[in-house]
Parts: sequence; structure tokens; C-alpha cells
Amino acid sequence: MRKVLIFGGSRYFGKRLALRLAEAGDDVTIVTRGQLQVPEAEGIRSIKGDRQSVATMKDLSRDHYDVVYDNICFNPYQAKIASDAFMDQVGKYVLTSTMSVYAPGADLKESDFNPLHHDYHLESEHDYGQGKREAESYFFHRASFPVATVRLPIVLGPDDYTDRLKFYIDAVRREEPVVLHHPEAKMGFISSFEAAAFLEWVGRANVSGPFNAASEGIISLGALMERIGHHLNKPVQIIKDGESSPYDTDVDYYMSIAEAKKAGFVFTQLDDWIDRVIMQTIRK
Repeated sequence: MRKVLIFGGSRYFGKRLALRLAEAGDDVTIVTRGQLQVPEAEGIRSIKGDRQSVATMKDLSRDHYDVVYDNICFNPYQAKIASDAFMDQVGKYVLTSTMSVYAPGADLKESDFNPLHHDYHLESEHDYGQGKREAESYFFHRASFPVATVRLPIVLGPDDYTDRLKFYIDAVRREEPVVLHHPEAKMGFISSFEAAAFLEWVGRANVSGPFNAASEGIISLGALMERIGHHLNKPVQIIKDGESSPYDTDVDYYMSIAEAKKAGFVFTQLDDWIDRVIMQTIRK
């Protein structure tokens, strides 16, 4: 039985990950501030603590963990306190990262952002993408344990707390225009189910380093809106002037998943699940 620690295991794909691991027989501990309900299942327990607290991290590092999953590390300082605390107390550290480490573009490969060639600044303010870039950089430069980083695109699921897909559904339902400056721009996505499955795989496989993860296939934002309109039986109004909507992008923005496939992971097809998630979000 493996001992697994999860930061960010109380909701969305982190919650799905915790349930998957427990069902597979792992001893799962979720660190929580108590603001969200931890999933209830045999093999899952929770510890109250703050991911950003040095004291919390030191307390946790008194135990040895086979795998630590960190879904809520957003800057190099948070990477530092984890690296300092766990030292030789973890078999593998899996950091959930993001497609935002890359400048927008098509077929982005892991080599397009090499964290070992990137600096980190512990005292600086960071936006989301820069914070994740520097968190990766810190771990790969300084951690004494094996690290894998999982770069996810936009995650879709019926449990999506960001409500970005719901934003578009609500607009189409009300027959309001949607701002997409380049509706022909293509994007990659992953479902919350597959994000959890890939994270589990990374923790079990003999792999380290950065990995892109996304479903097979891409879709233009205009085509995504048309699918929403089809399921709502409503017309879609796309305009190109105005304040950007949540998924708006000026260019194609998606990642290559060749490295993860070569390492043995089999991804689902985007077309196999995206309509189901749209319908689930409509019902929600």
C-alpha cells in the first residue's frame, strides 16, 4: 500500500484523483484548510493545514510519502517550502502545472519551455503563468527528490468550479453575443476525469520531468460555440469586438502529447466526451 499526500484534493480533478487512488488501495491523505468537504471514502483521511505555511509543511514531512501530488503550488516560494520540508521524505513529487507556461502557439512541446533554463525569483509578484514557470524551475533546480510536472490545458467537467464553460452556455441560452476575437482559433482541452487519470499514471509510472497532457484532438472556439447552440437549440451570436471572454485567444493554442503517449499513456478522444460535458453543464 502506497502512502500518498495530496494538496488540492477537495475539489475538481484533485478530488477525482483522491478517489481513484483510494479505490486502487492507496492510503491517501488530503491537506485541507477546512473550507471544502473532503471526499468520503475508505482509504482517505484529511489533515487540517495550510499549503503556504512553513510549519504545516514541516509537520507533514515527519512522515514518508511514496508520492506527493501538489495541485495548488502557484509560485517558486511555495515550491521552496515544499522542497525544504520534504527533502528525502518523498519518493516522487508531482506538480500540477499548466499550458500557460508556454507562449500561445500550436503543437507546443515540452522542450518549448525548459524549466532548467529559466530563472526563479522568490520575492517577486507572479501572474499565473509566470508563477507556474518559476515553480517548475525551482523544483527542477533545487529539489532533492524526483519531480514530474503535468502541464494541463483548460480542464472541462461537470464539477468545474471556474464556471468558464457555463459562461458561454448562459450567454447562448440568453441569446446574448459572445466575444471571440478569433473564433477560428483552435484549442486543446482535457476532461477532469482524464486529468485525474493522467496524474495517477504519472505517480505510478517510472517517469519524471515535464509532461503535457490533453485529450486527442482540438476544436475551434467557434465550433465549440456551435455545439453549445446545438444542445440548447439556440442561435449563436459571435462578435469580434469587446472585452475578451474566458477562452478567447488570438492564435491556435494547444500542446503536443507525443511524449506522454510515447511513455505509455493512452488519451481519450476529445469528440468522445466534450458533448457530454456540455450537456451536463447545461443541466447543472
